[in-house]
Amino acid sequence: MKLNAIELPPRAPGLSRTLILLHGYGADERDLLPIAHALDPRLRAVSLQGSVALGGPMRAWFNLEQDARGRITFDADAARAAVRGATAAVEEIAATSPRPLLLGFSQGAGIAVGVALLRPDLAAGVLSFSGVARALEDQDHAPMEKLRGFPVFAAHGLDDPLLPIELGRDLRATLEALGLDVEWHEYPMEHMVIPEEIEDARRWLNARL
Repeated sequence: MKLNAIELPPRAPGLSRTLILLHGYGADERDLLPIAHALDPRLRAVSLQGSVALGGPMRAWFNLEQDARGRITFDADAARAAVRGATAAVEEIAATSPRPLLLGFSQGAGIAVGVALLRPDLAAGVLSFSGVARALEDQDHAPMEKLRGFPVFAAHGLDDPLLPIELGRDLRATLEALGLDVEWHEYPMEHMVIPEEIEDARRWLNARL
């Protein structure tokens, strides 16, 4: 299934690079657009739309369920299919804009990281905002020698009530165990993005443009 997307052209000249955005569960492809130009107005942004409709404008990359104990569960095959679909979309974008950067929030962060693990040759780096490792369990990934040194900016809120900080730290440990180069940040925030996070991400990003 080909994913829908919207494009935000650069607001300033001087750079020919693309940032691919992957929204969180229950959001849509417009949700992260303001972040793109906050990071660098010279970037072209392409925001992908999750393939699962949740009602109204709300979208997701795969469905989430809550069991009797309140734990969030999901179908691993659906998560793998979502990563493959996003990978195909990134591959198509990279054909005309080589080595794009990926940015995802929450569920979208897991998808962005999954794309990088599967095809590290496609992207120049990943920004993971409030992402976790659960969706990456049992996912296919490239050989470790191809993953070694792949750059990741990962950040999480210390007070996140939806995805506790321990889950973010698990993501960091998982990626570092695979040899990725993770710059890790923790902030006094809930399940959100704050200006300090954007500023740190901007600095990380500028070193790779």
